[in-house]
Amino acid sequence: MKYNYPLLAALVSALSLHAGGLYLTEISTTETALAGAGWAARAQDAGTVFSNPAGMTELEGRHLQSTLQPLYTPFEFEENGGGTTDAKSWIPTGGLAYTQQLNDRWTVGAAIGGYFGLAMKYEEDWPGDFFTQEVTLQSISLQPTAAYKVNEKLSLGFGLSLLYGIYELKSLVPGLVTENKLDFEDQVISFQANLGLLYKLSEQTRVGLQYFSQSEQEYEDAFPNGPIINQVEVEMTLPQTVMASLYHEVDERLSLMGNLGWQEWSTFGQIGLTTEGGLANVDIDTDRNYDDTWHFALGMQYIMNEQWRLNTGAAYDTAMAEDESVTVDLPSGDSLRYGIGTTYRYSENIDLDLAYEVIWYGDIDVEQGNPGGARGQVSGTYPDTALHFFSLGLNWRF
Repeated sequence: MKYNYPLLAALVSALSLHAGGLYLTEISTTETALAGAGWAARAQDAGTVFSNPAGMTELEGRHLQSTLQPLYTPFEFEENGGGTTDAKSWIPTGGLAYTQQLNDRWTVGAAIGGYFGLAMKYEEDWPGDFFTQEVTLQSISLQPTAAYKVNEKLSLGFGLSLLYGIYELKSLVPGLVTENKLDFEDQVISFQANLGLLYKLSEQTRVGLQYFSQSEQEYEDAFPNGPIINQVEVEMTLPQTVMASLYHEVDERLSLMGNLGWQEWSTFGQIGLTTEGGLANVDIDTDRNYDDTWHFALGMQYIMNEQWRLNTGAAYDTAMAEDESVTVDLPSGDSLRYGIGTTYRYSENIDLDLAYEVIWYGDIDVEQGNPGGARGQVSGTYPDTALHFFSLGLNWRF
């Protein structure tokens, strides 16, 4: 679709191009150390409320898990014509999970934390000002959960996540009268189902399956003094996911685990945009041409002595965006995860966890826009792109 107003075309393009995000498996310190390996089958602590609700039946009594986890994103952008833009940031993350066994069949629990989102903030007057200056898209989840042990081998679980979504976008738009500034901000509530199955092949081996439903989110903001548009609505869909996991205790010390997962990012890339008021009304669907992604992970735990356990794992995720679809609001590609950490048994009822994980993307090339357009073109590379997680956790059994 073509627009008669250059400002309208730029505004529509800006909003429809700033809806990127990602799911994180780093919901607890142990998951961070294992790079998510064994996600739906491990069921060793209260984190299973989120990773597979059915796993709660493996926990006797009451369990409380607390996680503090700062995330460092040392992003830099090197322009093809020379010059470097800093987009480094620290993002505080964390979570809390609780389970309580009601009887031999039923266990209930709840978890709160953030597992979906991104945040990018560039220096002022960088070459991509007309595409992105600052963008935040995050969801915080509160999930009550119940699990039922069908028999000694099979358990089923269900959770319903209440998601508090935040979407903020700042960029320049050519031709705007007031400071050439676009400032979009809104918060929404949505829901997402979390279904789980756990099956014990033996006392040493179990398999798990988790399904996340998609979640519809609609953000809107008003621009009372906008020369072209007074109201904007952006619709997006958080993708559905499936994760299958295997956990096996080789002997009294060594355990091995792995994952195979799928995420429907192609649906997330389809953005609905509606504008009202001013000089133009628009109702369109745009497509970022995202691909569905695949996830593979392997991990191990090794009990060194009565107090110390080693946790480590690695994972690979395929890219949601081909090279020509990468944009400066979400520079991403194929990723490799590597995590390592330890669990220290402080007392009979308390474990302390420590972990570090890196998600490695390598060099990411971007070429967005065109030289003759109203917003111009931004072209360059994000060198040695990575995310760094530093995690501290506590597990309390009582």
